[in-house]
Amino acid sequence: MTTLTTEETKWVLSLPMEYKLQLMEDMLKEKKMDEWFPFIKILLDAPLSEGGIETEIIDKIFNKYKDE
Repeated sequence: MTTLTTEETKWVLSLPMEYKLQLMEDMLKEKKMDEWFPFIKILLDAPLSEGGIETEIIDKIFNKYKDE
């Protein structure tokens, strides 16, 4: 599993929401679960005010692709 540095984590959190959502969808479409899990962990661990994303949003994206 991929581990991100502090700088990479800050970069991920600084991305626009739409871009983070698109990255999540792309990872799932391409079945890149080794990238998906560390990415969403960053987003779930961070406060919304610092670039985190609500669990419900991530669940909605995951459920869209889980059966593919």
